[in-house]
Amino acid sequence: MQAFWMPGSVPDAEVVVEKPSNDTLCPACNKPLKLKDLVPVRFTKVPGDKEGRHMDPVTKDIFTAATKLVALKPTGDVVALDTWTKDVIELKTGGTGFCARDGDKVVSEKHFALGPGSGRQDLRGQHRSARSLGGLVFMN
Repeated sequence: MQAFWMPGSVPDAEVVVEKPSNDTLCPACNKPLKLKDLVPVRFTKVPGDKEGRHMDPVTKDIFTAATKLVALKPTGDVVALDTWTKDVIELKTGGTGFCARDGDKVVSEKHFALGPGSGRQDLRGQHRSARSLGGLVFMN
């Protein structure tokens, strides 16, 4: 028997090298990237002789190595994550004043006159138009 520190006593193993993928993989999720998924980013440069190279376009704070950044997909502008969480307000839909905004039709509960008279008779053809297909419907 040979000594264990001699190269002859080590069993031979075949070196197996896997073929690398031809796809460019996302570093976050390890899925293949597509060209249509990529977004060109735009950094706002610091004007003048201030320290730093790039800044937040909203708050004008200079980016450091510790600043967490987010990019806006439609424009590609880069802002600080703190700016995004503190200064961006999500607008709720529904209170727009447009009656058919959320898909429900609204029928008026109050009846009132639309001109001279009681409002229940057709005067000078003012009610001879097509009916309303959406929005507020007057039931006079």
